[in-house]
Amino acid sequence: MENVTETVPQKPLTRSPRIERSLLVLSLAHFIVDFFGGLLTPLPEPTLTRHLGVELGTVAVLLGGCALLTDVIQPLSGWFLPRRGLPFLLLLCPLFASFSSFIGLSHSMAWVAFSLILSATAIGLVHPEAILAAHAVAKKRPGFGMALYVSSGYFGFSCGSLVSGLWVDHFEQDLSSFWCLGLLVIPVLALIRGTGLHRMKGHVEKTVSQEKGPLPFYLIFPLTVSIAANMCLLVRFITILLVRSFPDQSSQAWGGATVFASGISGALGSFVWGHLSDRWGKARLIVTAQLLAIPFLYMMTHPQSPSWAPFWGVGTGCTLGAVFPLAVILARSSHGLSDRLRMGLSVGGAWGIGEIGFILAGRYVGRFVSGNPLPVQRVYWVCWFLLFSTTLLALFITKKEPPVPALERRT
Repeated sequence: MENVTETVPQKPLTRSPRIERSLLVLSLAHFIVDFFGGLLTPLPEPTLTRHLGVELGTVAVLLGGCALLTDVIQPLSGWFLPRRGLPFLLLLCPLFASFSSFIGLSHSMAWVAFSLILSATAIGLVHPEAILAAHAVAKKRPGFGMALYVSSGYFGFSCGSLVSGLWVDHFEQDLSSFWCLGLLVIPVLALIRGTGLHRMKGHVEKTVSQEKGPLPFYLIFPLTVSIAANMCLLVRFITILLVRSFPDQSSQAWGGATVFASGISGALGSFVWGHLSDRWGKARLIVTAQLLAIPFLYMMTHPQSPSWAPFWGVGTGCTLGAVFPLAVILARSSHGLSDRLRMGLSVGGAWGIGEIGFILAGRYVGRFVSGNPLPVQRVYWVCWFLLFSTTLLALFITKKEPPVPALERRT
């Protein structure tokens, strides 16, 4: 009997390292997939315009179209793929996501488009599968599991932008050896295979809440679009603005660093806003964040030096970008449409509309003389419109959002 009682409490301890190891590998896979997605953010001008011999508008259509493809595939794959998951995608998709690093192997538009479409498709397919896997391996700690999984994606995208900006600055726009970055996927694939994640069975299905919140989805969806589109325009055009405003000051490297700074601060800031929202309400904090963002948005869109742009990026990231999860939570608890459709529209749909905005804005900027920063600054006028639209929408929602219980405000 003594031997039995000694072995019983050891069972959870033998499973815990395995669960944590699998969760870490999943987070690393999310990091590397979004790393390849972030590689292209600082590269539109002058890297890709020179590499392909095209104008900025064409590059905007290419990059924005591929990003839009990723956003569309995510909700579609969640609907049409088996609800219990296709775990082999965890091994296959990171490999194809790395094709975004192969753009330097040819100056052909067809090759670059093929590489980016294949990468975008893989990135879109793997996200729903990895979410299912994260739910499964996190077991009784789904909150911790999803926080780790989501933040690793933010970190990966931000690091990809930082690395590519430094890369083209160091190699003077030469992409011939850019494919070397794709080798980073190899150890991740080895870890996925070693932990057996690609052979998982019995994925835990997403739990669907049957509760209907008091807020209608048609009121929340414009809020998610406004926040996502604002961050999309800011991130996509900041390097272009810096390159055009400061042509000989390593502006692409500073642009990549700015995207990195805004992404990291947005990921970390989301935890802070999320904690505070349990006390003060989500819509109210979105209003607060928009007002706090005003000086950072002004300084970021009117840079006096490229080296200061990452600092302003931290401010915009932890204010404008960090409150997007709050809007998604509001959408999750709203009523109207199915749960899956609300989530697909509030995340993939919102960012997809932002990418359409980037395509249209890129076409507009491409009509002007290359190197002129004025049309980029005009595009950023839209960001001010979106900021005030977000503020007004959130302010209106505060009147309808259920009050936070006094007990939660005190805790």
